[in-house]
Amino acid sequence: MTASSELLAKFASGADPAQRRAALSDLIKKKQLHKVASDESFWSDLERLARSARDGTSDTDRLLTVAALQHAAAAAPSIRTRAESLMRKAVGGRLSKLHELPQVRDRLYAAKSWRVMPDAWSLDDLATAAALEVSGEAVRKQCIEGVFELAVEIEEAIKALRKALLSVKFETKRPGDSLGRRLNRVLTGLTEAISRSDKPVGENSGREVSRLLDRGFRVTGRPESQAVRDAVVGQVAELTHTIVKADFSHGAKARTYQALLVVKAWYSAYEWQQICESSSAIARVRGDIQKALMLLAQAGKTDILLRRALVTVSGSSEKADSICRTLATEHTGIPTDVRDWLAGVSKRIRSSSAVESQERSIDEVLAELLIAMQGLSHASHVVRSDVLPDVEIVLPQSAYALSRLTGMADAMANKLSLAIKWRSLRIRGAVGQEVEFSPIEHRLNGTGIPSRQVRLLSPVVDRISEDGVPRVILKAAVEPTADQLEKVGRSSV
Repeated sequence: MTASSELLAKFASGADPAQRRAALSDLIKKKQLHKVASDESFWSDLERLARSARDGTSDTDRLLTVAALQHAAAAAPSIRTRAESLMRKAVGGRLSKLHELPQVRDRLYAAKSWRVMPDAWSLDDLATAAALEVSGEAVRKQCIEGVFELAVEIEEAIKALRKALLSVKFETKRPGDSLGRRLNRVLTGLTEAISRSDKPVGENSGREVSRLLDRGFRVTGRPESQAVRDAVVGQVAELTHTIVKADFSHGAKARTYQALLVVKAWYSAYEWQQICESSSAIARVRGDIQKALMLLAQAGKTDILLRRALVTVSGSSEKADSICRTLATEHTGIPTDVRDWLAGVSKRIRSSSAVESQERSIDEVLAELLIAMQGLSHASHVVRSDVLPDVEIVLPQSAYALSRLTGMADAMANKLSLAIKWRSLRIRGAVGQEVEFSPIEHRLNGTGIPSRQVRLLSPVVDRISEDGVPRVILKAAVEPTADQLEKVGRSSV
């Protein structure tokens, strides 16, 4: 008797579905399936096995039979059509509890059966199997693809997977890490399925992802592992970009990006800025928002919520503002008011008196900053020359911080000097200098005693206007000189 004949006899003599499944598995392993396919007794025995997919004593037994039939159909292309037809006729009820099959191989082939008989599977059952799968990524992929096939739109598929994931209990020492790892695998499958799908996206796909993250990690806490956290961020960004790519109208909806706002809360401002600068996935989302803002601007529209989303994926308001200014200056066809909004230019009052008043207020603030910065620069010089050398000897660990502080003070002074130069401001007079009192340039500090000779407590700040005439912006604080006070004292006696 040939090997195929022996295996066929074993398949025919199986006393129960489990023995027949084992015999069929042997036929597949020893590559004898195609040799027995021409024997009608094989098909009658296979049909007998298939009936147990309908009449099995348990859901698990039915699923194991479906897995065996699916495995046979995949192993021998010559029997695939007939075997799949047999499966469709034999399976009369809905299949479920895929996750309860102990072997990964059985789960995989049972999961693949949705392609042959989608009516036997529900969207929720496949989503549950995807969420509960521990070790079989191919199984999870099949389940997620089945979820997308059965869903009317992408949002429905995401919602089903969200509900399934939120029902999983992670009884581990670090449940946040466990959820994060499982979520990463599901998000990867989601992204791949969306990229191949031509289904409509739905109104709230991005919001459904946000709800999954928010509610899931509210229970477990954020992932403790930075590697897990960073991986979740990358997958969330990739999924968000894929949703926008599937239907760009969602790129102009701020709610599409809500999930990234959830994961941003896991980091300090500095950490998030570093992630935004280094993540290629976030860069793609940033490009989506830039494009959406540009199209809205050219249509004469603004969207403050979308601009806030740009701040989220840029890492800082400053970076987002810089991007918007670039959009405003490098693109044509944008209405003036929208261009000003992008560039961060406030609407200005048209009257010349109002403009002059606004500019004077700015100059007064700059003048006060200039005086304060002079004092700070002097203090910085004293620290650097007199204090820092001693600190380097006594407290060397603090010297770097002190040196950095003085450096920051100098940098601020340099930046301020540019603004001062731009506004044509200047300082006149030095503290301690004695001059003749001028009510236009001086204000008495405290005493209120009129005096002809006064001593400067702070300098005058003025501005050279376009006509070349200096105009006082900030009066100097003065006090009477000692001689003047003595004269006043004698005259009062």
